[in-house]
Amino acid sequence: MKLKLVRKMKYHFLKLLRIRKSDHVVAIGFIAGFFHCWFPTFGIGMLLSIGLARLLRGNLVAAVISGSLGSFLWPFLFFLNYKSGFIIESFFHSPNYELDDALDEPVPDADYSEAADHFNSFSDIGLNFLTGSIVNSILFSFIGYFVLRFVLKHYRLPLLRKLKRKVV
Repeated sequence: MKLKLVRKMKYHFLKLLRIRKSDHVVAIGFIAGFFHCWFPTFGIGMLLSIGLARLLRGNLVAAVISGSLGSFLWPFLFFLNYKSGFIIESFFHSPNYELDDALDEPVPDADYSEAADHFNSFSDIGLNFLTGSIVNSILFSFIGYFVLRFVLKHYRLPLLRKLKRKVV
């Protein structure tokens, strides 16, 4: 099973390297296909990949390959979205009360405060996830475009030769 999966990944990577379009077109297609993977799209991800690749005039094959790659990486991307959103939120969040203000307030009912804290933590998780997914999608799209374009421009032929020898 593992051998079959590795062989299939090599095949798709080889297919990506064999695309006879310019580096720009392939990189735009790949990034356009992966852009939606940072958000929960609930089954319409591949349609978004193809639509965004057509809109940006990127390569459709590269968009489909990266969109399917992002489907397998979704649990890692979900965790990364939450963690980066939490880090970003911690930069802008500071306690805005003082000890005297806290001592003057009456103590709320224990059941109410537990429920309020519980629902407040859910909203914080959602806000952290949304913030992280927006920042990650934009940041990794720019970084990924330039890295992929550099790799395709300078290392496409050596990678093709190396993969050809190992696949056959």
